[in-house]
Amino acid sequence: MSLEQEDRPAPGIHRSPIGVGFIGAGSVLWAYLGVLDRLVARGYSVAGPVCARRRETWSALLARRPAMKLVETPREVVESDAKVIVIITPPDSHFDLARLALKHGKHVLVEKPLAFQPSQAKAIGDLAAASGLFLMAAPFVHLAPTFRALWTFIQDGAIGRVHSARGLYGNAGSRVVWHHSSGEGPLSEKGIYNLKSLTALLGPGAEVVSAESTAVASRVVGSQVLANPDPDVSHVILRHESGALSSIVSSNAIQRYRRPGLELYGTEGTANLLGDDWDPRGLEIWRNEAGRWEEYEPIESTWHWADGLRELVMSLVEGRAPLADLAHDLHLLEVIAAARRAARERVAVPIVSRFRPLNLRPKNSETRHARHRVHDHTRPEDEQ
Repeated sequence: MSLEQEDRPAPGIHRSPIGVGFIGAGSVLWAYLGVLDRLVARGYSVAGPVCARRRETWSALLARRPAMKLVETPREVVESDAKVIVIITPPDSHFDLARLALKHGKHVLVEKPLAFQPSQAKAIGDLAAASGLFLMAAPFVHLAPTFRALWTFIQDGAIGRVHSARGLYGNAGSRVVWHHSSGEGPLSEKGIYNLKSLTALLGPGAEVVSAESTAVASRVVGSQVLANPDPDVSHVILRHESGALSSIVSSNAIQRYRRPGLELYGTEGTANLLGDDWDPRGLEIWRNEAGRWEEYEPIESTWHWADGLRELVMSLVEGRAPLADLAHDLHLLEVIAAARRAARERVAVPIVSRFRPLNLRPKNSETRHARHRVHDHTRPEDEQ
Protein backbone atom coordinates (compact mmCIF):
# COMPACT_ATOMS: atom_id res chain seq x y z
CA MET A 1 0.00 0.00 0.00
CA SER A 2 1.12 3.54 -0.63
CA LEU A 3 1.94 5.40 2.55
CA GLU A 4 2.78 8.80 1.09
CA GLN A 5 0.80 11.64 2.56
CA GLU A 6 0.13 15.34 2.30
CA ASP A 7 1.66 17.49 5.04
CA ARG A 8 -1.62 19.30 5.60
CA PRO A 9 -4.88 17.53 6.48
CA ALA A 10 -7.38 17.12 3.68
CA PRO A 11 -10.47 19.33 4.11
CA GLY A 12 -13.44 17.60 5.66
CA ILE A 13 -11.58 14.60 7.09
CA HIS A 14 -10.77 16.07 10.49
CA ARG A 15 -13.58 15.57 12.97
CA SER A 16 -13.22 15.24 16.75
CA PRO A 17 -9.77 15.72 18.33
CA ILE A 18 -7.71 12.59 19.03
CA GLY A 19 -7.06 11.96 22.71
CA VAL A 20 -3.46 11.05 23.61
CA GLY A 21 -2.51 9.40 26.89
CA PHE A 22 0.96 8.63 28.24
CA ILE A 23 2.40 5.77 30.26
CA GLY A 24 5.65 7.03 31.75
CA ALA A 25 6.63 10.43 33.09
CA GLY A 26 10.40 10.64 32.72
CA SER A 27 12.40 13.25 30.85
CA VAL A 28 11.24 11.98 27.44
CA LEU A 29 7.66 12.97 28.32
CA TRP A 30 8.37 16.66 27.82
CA ALA A 31 9.55 16.15 24.26
CA TYR A 32 6.34 14.37 23.33
CA LEU A 33 4.23 16.95 25.15
CA GLY A 34 5.85 19.63 23.01
CA VAL A 35 4.67 17.77 19.89
CA LEU A 36 1.24 17.25 21.43
CA ASP A 37 0.87 20.96 22.22
CA ARG A 38 1.15 21.85 18.51
CA LEU A 39 -1.52 19.29 17.69
CA VAL A 40 -3.80 20.54 20.48
CA ALA A 41 -3.40 24.15 19.35
CA ARG A 42 -4.60 23.23 15.86
CA GLY A 43 -7.55 21.24 17.11
CA TYR A 44 -6.24 17.85 16.07
CA SER A 45 -5.71 16.40 19.54
CA VAL A 46 -6.49 16.66 23.24
CA ALA A 47 -4.27 15.76 26.17
CA GLY A 48 -5.21 12.58 28.03
CA PRO A 49 -3.99 11.18 31.34
CA VAL A 50 -0.34 10.66 32.21
CA CYS A 51 0.68 7.66 34.29
CA ALA A 52 3.34 8.58 36.86
CA ARG A 53 3.57 5.66 39.24
CA ARG A 54 5.59 7.45 41.94
CA ARG A 55 3.32 9.91 43.74
CA GLU A 56 6.34 11.77 45.08
CA THR A 57 7.00 13.08 41.54
CA TRP A 58 3.55 14.55 41.06
CA SER A 59 4.18 17.94 42.63
CA ALA A 60 7.16 18.58 40.36
CA LEU A 61 5.19 17.50 37.28
CA LEU A 62 2.24 19.71 38.18
CA ALA A 63 4.55 22.63 38.87
CA ARG A 64 5.69 22.46 35.24
CA ARG A 65 2.25 21.64 33.79
CA PRO A 66 -0.60 22.43 36.21
CA ALA A 67 -3.36 21.07 33.95
CA MET A 68 -1.74 17.64 33.60
CA LYS A 69 -4.12 14.81 34.55
CA LEU A 70 -1.97 12.40 36.57
CA VAL A 71 -2.87 8.79 37.35
CA GLU A 72 -0.98 6.05 39.16
CA THR A 73 -1.55 2.99 37.00
CA PRO A 74 -1.27 2.14 33.28
CA ARG A 75 -4.75 0.64 33.40
CA GLU A 76 -6.22 4.07 34.18
CA VAL A 77 -4.64 5.39 30.98
CA VAL A 78 -5.78 2.56 28.70
CA GLU A 79 -9.29 2.68 30.17
CA SER A 80 -9.56 6.43 29.46
CA ASP A 81 -11.07 8.06 26.37
CA ALA A 82 -7.64 8.47 24.76
CA LYS A 83 -7.38 6.81 21.34
CA VAL A 84 -3.58 6.89 21.24
CA ILE A 85 -1.32 5.61 24.02
CA VAL A 86 2.35 6.66 24.13
CA ILE A 87 4.61 4.28 26.05
CA ILE A 88 7.80 5.89 27.36
CA THR A 89 8.73 3.61 30.25
CA PRO A 90 11.94 1.54 30.70
CA PRO A 91 12.39 -0.91 27.80
CA ASP A 92 11.72 -4.09 29.76
CA SER A 93 8.10 -2.95 30.25
CA HIS A 94 7.33 -2.03 26.63
CA PHE A 95 6.01 -5.43 25.56
CA ASP A 96 3.53 -5.84 28.42
CA LEU A 97 2.28 -2.25 28.26
CA ALA A 98 1.88 -2.23 24.47
CA ARG A 99 -0.08 -5.47 24.67
CA LEU A 100 -2.28 -4.01 27.44
CA ALA A 101 -3.05 -0.91 25.37
CA LEU A 102 -3.79 -2.89 22.21
CA LYS A 103 -6.13 -5.22 24.09
CA HIS A 104 -8.04 -2.11 25.17
CA GLY A 105 -8.48 -1.06 21.55
CA LYS A 106 -5.89 1.74 21.56
CA HIS A 107 -3.46 2.80 18.86
CA VAL A 108 0.04 2.65 20.32
CA LEU A 109 3.32 4.50 19.97
CA VAL A 110 6.26 2.85 21.74
CA GLU A 111 9.64 4.38 22.43
CA LYS A 112 12.67 2.34 21.44
CA PRO A 113 13.12 -0.51 21.59
CA LEU A 114 9.74 -2.00 20.77
CA ALA A 115 10.77 -5.08 22.78
CA PHE A 116 13.99 -6.82 23.76
CA GLN A 117 13.10 -10.02 21.90
CA PRO A 118 12.08 -10.00 18.21
CA SER A 119 9.51 -12.71 19.00
CA GLN A 120 7.81 -10.42 21.53
CA ALA A 121 7.74 -7.53 19.08
CA LYS A 122 6.22 -9.76 16.42
CA ALA A 123 3.55 -10.92 18.87
CA ILE A 124 2.34 -7.41 19.60
CA GLY A 125 2.63 -6.52 15.91
CA ASP A 126 0.35 -9.45 15.09
CA LEU A 127 -2.06 -8.35 17.81
CA ALA A 128 -2.20 -4.82 16.38
CA ALA A 129 -2.82 -6.11 12.86
CA ALA A 130 -5.52 -8.53 14.01
CA SER A 131 -7.21 -5.70 15.94
CA GLY A 132 -7.04 -3.18 13.09
CA LEU A 133 -4.91 -0.85 15.21
CA PHE A 134 -1.78 1.14 14.44
CA LEU A 135 1.44 0.32 16.27
CA MET A 136 4.38 2.68 15.71
CA ALA A 137 7.85 2.16 17.15
CA ALA A 138 10.62 4.70 17.63
CA PRO A 139 12.96 5.86 16.25
CA PHE A 140 11.25 7.99 13.61
CA VAL A 141 14.32 9.24 11.74
CA HIS A 142 12.79 8.28 8.39
CA LEU A 143 10.07 10.91 8.85
CA ALA A 144 12.45 13.89 8.90
CA PRO A 145 11.97 15.94 5.70
CA THR A 146 15.75 16.40 5.39
CA PHE A 147 16.28 12.65 5.64
CA ARG A 148 13.57 12.07 3.04
CA ALA A 149 15.38 14.46 0.70
CA LEU A 150 18.60 12.49 1.20
CA TRP A 151 16.71 9.24 0.57
CA THR A 152 15.38 10.68 -2.68
CA PHE A 153 18.86 11.69 -3.87
CA ILE A 154 20.16 8.19 -3.14
CA GLN A 155 17.22 6.50 -4.84
CA ASP A 156 17.65 8.70 -7.91
CA GLY A 157 21.29 7.65 -8.24
CA ALA A 158 22.79 11.04 -7.39
CA ILE A 159 26.02 9.39 -6.17
CA GLY A 160 25.79 6.19 -8.18
CA ARG A 161 25.60 2.82 -6.44
CA VAL A 162 26.28 3.17 -2.73
CA HIS A 163 28.91 0.66 -1.62
CA SER A 164 29.92 2.01 1.82
CA ALA A 165 28.24 3.97 4.59
CA ARG A 166 29.09 5.04 8.12
CA GLY A 167 27.08 6.19 11.11
CA LEU A 168 28.07 7.27 14.62
CA TYR A 169 26.02 8.32 17.60
CA GLY A 170 26.98 8.46 21.24
CA ASN A 171 27.41 10.54 24.36
CA ALA A 172 29.04 10.25 27.76
CA GLY A 173 26.21 8.16 29.17
CA SER A 174 22.88 8.53 30.90
CA ARG A 175 21.71 9.55 34.35
CA VAL A 176 19.26 6.61 34.21
CA VAL A 177 20.58 3.35 35.68
CA TRP A 178 18.83 0.97 33.29
CA HIS A 179 20.65 2.57 30.34
CA HIS A 180 23.81 0.97 31.73
CA SER A 181 22.45 -2.22 33.30
CA SER A 182 19.74 -3.62 31.02
CA GLY A 183 22.09 -6.03 29.28
CA GLU A 184 21.36 -4.47 25.89
CA GLY A 185 24.31 -2.11 25.47
CA PRO A 186 24.55 1.09 23.40
CA LEU A 187 23.49 -0.46 20.08
CA SER A 188 19.92 -0.96 21.32
CA GLU A 189 19.69 2.49 22.89
CA LYS A 190 21.75 4.68 20.55
CA GLY A 191 22.91 2.73 17.51
CA ILE A 192 19.32 1.89 16.61
CA TYR A 193 18.95 5.41 15.15
CA ASN A 194 21.75 4.92 12.63
CA LEU A 195 20.66 1.34 12.05
CA LYS A 196 17.17 2.44 11.04
CA SER A 197 18.52 5.23 8.86
CA LEU A 198 21.05 3.08 7.02
CA THR A 199 18.63 0.23 6.42
CA ALA A 200 16.04 2.74 5.17
CA LEU A 201 18.63 4.10 2.74
CA LEU A 202 20.36 0.86 1.70
CA GLY A 203 17.78 -1.82 2.35
CA PRO A 204 17.69 -4.82 4.72
CA GLY A 205 20.80 -6.28 6.30
CA ALA A 206 21.83 -9.82 5.38
CA GLU A 207 24.79 -10.44 7.71
CA VAL A 208 26.38 -8.72 10.70
CA VAL A 209 29.70 -8.79 12.53
CA SER A 210 30.36 -6.74 15.65
CA ALA A 211 32.52 -6.13 18.70
CA GLU A 212 31.86 -4.58 22.11
CA SER A 213 34.08 -3.20 24.85
CA THR A 214 33.83 -1.33 28.14
CA ALA A 215 35.61 2.00 28.40
CA VAL A 216 34.26 3.05 31.82
CA ALA A 217 34.69 -0.01 34.04
CA SER A 218 33.10 1.53 37.14
CA ARG A 219 30.33 3.97 36.29
CA VAL A 220 28.65 6.47 38.60
CA VAL A 221 24.97 7.01 37.74
CA GLY A 222 23.34 9.52 40.03
CA SER A 223 24.00 8.29 43.55
CA GLN A 224 24.73 4.72 42.45
CA VAL A 225 28.05 3.13 41.54
CA LEU A 226 27.80 0.38 38.93
CA ALA A 227 30.81 -1.88 39.41
CA ASN A 228 30.01 -4.01 36.38
CA PRO A 229 28.07 -1.91 33.86
CA ASP A 230 27.07 -3.03 30.39
CA PRO A 231 29.62 -2.62 27.58
CA ASP A 232 29.58 1.03 26.55
CA VAL A 233 31.20 0.82 23.09
CA SER A 234 29.76 -1.06 20.13
CA HIS A 235 31.09 -1.35 16.57
CA VAL A 236 28.93 -3.07 13.98
CA ILE A 237 29.49 -3.89 10.30
CA LEU A 238 26.36 -4.77 8.37
CA ARG A 239 26.35 -6.36 4.93
CA HIS A 240 23.16 -5.24 3.22
CA GLU A 241 21.19 -7.42 0.86
CA SER A 242 22.04 -4.87 -1.84
CA GLY A 243 25.76 -5.63 -1.38
CA ALA A 244 26.58 -2.36 0.36
CA LEU A 245 28.54 -2.38 3.62
CA SER A 246 27.71 -0.04 6.49
CA SER A 247 29.41 0.49 9.84
CA ILE A 248 27.84 1.86 13.01
CA VAL A 249 29.63 3.11 16.12
CA SER A 250 27.43 3.60 19.18
CA SER A 251 28.69 4.43 22.63
CA ASN A 252 27.98 5.63 26.15
CA ALA A 253 31.59 6.81 26.45
CA ILE A 254 31.88 9.44 23.69
CA GLN A 255 32.35 12.93 25.12
CA ARG A 256 31.84 15.00 21.96
CA TYR A 257 32.08 14.58 18.20
CA ARG A 258 32.00 16.83 15.15
CA ARG A 259 31.27 14.85 12.01
CA PRO A 260 28.33 14.08 9.70
CA GLY A 261 25.67 11.90 11.26
CA LEU A 262 25.66 9.67 8.19
CA GLU A 263 28.20 9.27 5.39
CA LEU A 264 27.38 7.48 2.14
CA TYR A 265 29.97 6.67 -0.51
CA GLY A 266 28.90 5.75 -4.02
CA THR A 267 30.49 4.95 -7.35
CA GLU A 268 29.75 8.47 -8.63
CA GLY A 269 29.90 10.64 -5.53
CA THR A 270 29.42 11.12 -1.79
CA ALA A 271 26.50 12.22 0.38
CA ASN A 272 26.57 13.35 4.02
CA LEU A 273 23.70 13.99 6.39
CA LEU A 274 24.78 16.88 8.62
CA GLY A 275 23.98 16.72 12.30
CA ASP A 276 22.54 13.57 13.83
CA ASP A 277 19.90 11.64 11.94
CA TRP A 278 17.48 12.33 14.81
CA ASP A 279 18.31 16.05 14.53
CA PRO A 280 19.34 16.69 10.89
CA ARG A 281 20.99 20.03 10.14
CA GLY A 282 21.11 19.74 6.36
CA LEU A 283 22.93 17.63 3.82
CA GLU A 284 25.77 17.87 1.32
CA ILE A 285 26.43 15.98 -1.89
CA TRP A 286 29.49 15.59 -4.12
CA ARG A 287 28.70 14.48 -7.66
CA ASN A 288 31.59 13.65 -9.97
CA GLU A 289 29.73 15.09 -12.95
CA ALA A 290 29.36 18.45 -11.20
CA GLY A 291 32.83 18.48 -9.64
CA ARG A 292 31.73 20.37 -6.56
CA TRP A 293 30.00 20.03 -3.22
CA GLU A 294 26.31 20.96 -3.13
CA GLU A 295 25.02 22.05 0.27
CA TYR A 296 21.37 22.00 1.31
CA GLU A 297 19.90 23.66 4.37
CA PRO A 298 17.63 21.58 6.62
CA ILE A 299 14.15 21.05 5.23
CA GLU A 300 11.63 21.92 7.94
CA SER A 301 14.07 22.78 10.70
CA THR A 302 11.35 22.45 13.36
CA TRP A 303 11.03 18.70 12.78
CA HIS A 304 11.51 16.87 16.07
CA TRP A 305 12.58 13.33 16.90
CA ALA A 306 9.27 12.81 18.73
CA ASP A 307 7.25 13.71 15.62
CA GLY A 308 6.22 10.08 15.27
CA LEU A 309 3.36 11.15 17.55
CA ARG A 310 2.34 13.80 15.04
CA GLU A 311 2.43 11.24 12.23
CA LEU A 312 0.26 8.78 14.16
CA VAL A 313 -2.32 11.39 15.18
CA MET A 314 -2.50 12.90 11.69
CA SER A 315 -2.94 9.48 10.11
CA LEU A 316 -6.04 9.00 12.27
CA VAL A 317 -7.27 12.52 11.54
CA GLU A 318 -6.82 12.03 7.80
CA GLY A 319 -8.00 8.43 7.63
CA ARG A 320 -4.81 6.88 6.26
CA ALA A 321 -2.03 4.56 7.37
CA PRO A 322 0.98 6.18 9.06
CA LEU A 323 4.27 6.35 7.18
CA ALA A 324 5.77 3.43 9.06
CA ASP A 325 6.51 -0.25 8.57
CA LEU A 326 6.56 -2.53 11.59
CA ALA A 327 8.44 -5.16 9.56
CA HIS A 328 11.35 -2.70 9.39
CA ASP A 329 11.34 -2.30 13.18
CA LEU A 330 11.25 -6.07 13.66
CA HIS A 331 14.22 -6.33 11.31
CA LEU A 332 16.18 -3.87 13.47
CA LEU A 333 15.56 -5.99 16.55
CA GLU A 334 16.84 -9.08 14.77
CA VAL A 335 19.97 -7.22 13.66
CA ILE A 336 20.58 -6.00 17.24
CA ALA A 337 20.15 -9.51 18.65
CA ALA A 338 22.42 -10.93 15.93
CA ALA A 339 25.04 -8.24 16.63
CA ARG A 340 25.12 -9.19 20.32
CA ARG A 341 25.62 -12.81 19.34
CA ALA A 342 28.31 -11.85 16.82
CA ALA A 343 30.19 -9.90 19.49
CA ARG A 344 29.90 -12.72 22.01
CA GLU A 345 30.85 -15.57 19.67
CA ARG A 346 33.12 -13.57 17.34
CA VAL A 347 31.38 -14.85 14.23
CA ALA A 348 29.41 -13.40 11.35
CA VAL A 349 25.69 -13.91 11.95
CA PRO A 350 23.14 -14.07 9.11
CA ILE A 351 19.97 -11.96 9.19
CA VAL A 352 16.84 -13.82 8.12
CA SER A 353 14.09 -11.18 8.18
CA ARG A 354 13.44 -8.71 5.39
CA PHE A 355 11.18 -5.71 4.89
CA ARG A 356 9.79 -3.82 1.94
CA PRO A 357 11.27 -0.30 1.97
CA LEU A 358 8.85 2.59 2.32
CA ASN A 359 8.50 5.17 -0.41
CA LEU A 360 9.91 8.24 1.36
CA ARG A 361 9.87 10.51 -1.69
CA PRO A 362 8.16 13.78 -0.74
CA LYS A 363 5.16 14.80 -2.78
CA ASN A 364 5.39 18.07 -4.67
CA SER A 365 3.10 19.70 -2.12
CA GLU A 366 5.66 18.95 0.61
CA THR A 367 8.45 20.82 -1.16
CA ARG A 368 6.62 23.58 -3.03
CA HIS A 369 6.84 26.25 -0.34
CA ALA A 370 9.04 29.23 -1.18
CA ARG A 371 11.79 28.60 1.34
CA HIS A 372 13.30 32.05 0.87
CA ARG A 373 10.12 33.40 2.45
CA VAL A 374 10.51 31.34 5.62
CA HIS A 375 11.95 33.77 8.14
CA ASP A 376 10.79 32.34 11.48
CA HIS A 377 12.55 29.02 11.94
CA THR A 378 10.77 28.33 15.24
CA ARG A 379 7.52 27.55 13.37
CA PRO A 380 6.73 24.98 10.67
CA GLU A 381 6.41 26.29 7.13
CA ASP A 382 2.64 25.84 7.07
CA GLU A 383 2.34 28.09 10.14
CA GLN A 384 4.27 31.02 8.66
